[in-house]
Amino acid sequence: MLRPWKFALPMLAALNLGACAQDGAEEAAEEMADTTAMEDEGISFADLVGTWNMETTNTDPADTFVNRYQIVIDETGWTLLFPDREPVVSTVEIEGDHINTTQTFESVRRPGTMVTTNTVFRLEGDRLVGDVTARWETTDADSVGHLRTEGTRVP
Repeated sequence: MLRPWKFALPMLAALNLGACAQDGAEEAAEEMADTTAMEDEGISFADLVGTWNMETTNTDPADTFVNRYQIVIDETGWTLLFPDREPVVSTVEIEGDHINTTQTFESVRRPGTMVTTNTVFRLEGDRLVGDVTARWETTDADSVGHLRTEGTRVP
């Protein structure tokens, strides 16, 4: 009497595997759609073109030093303009919704000391905001700093 099940069980298993494979294909298609949507949400260089008035502060509230400067973004690249200084050219990479910049220049916070800053920027509404890691060329214990920068585009 159990003989019909002998053939039915492998068929049921095969049907179940087929259904699982179909679910896997649907999940893969959904993941691909999600990835495409994320790429569509990324920032393009054209979104950033213009001049931005920026302010950088330390993440430590006890440090009240404010550094004001401009970022000029055009078809030739990304340049920082500090008052009474030569322009500083940045290396820029755009990855999705983040802009990563690196530049080395004489520190505004520590005159006479070179600093390399790595900043991860994002657009938040009409503001350009970023987290900065600064590494000063010094033997002092506090040669690394964490700063916050933000600004708005000049109309």
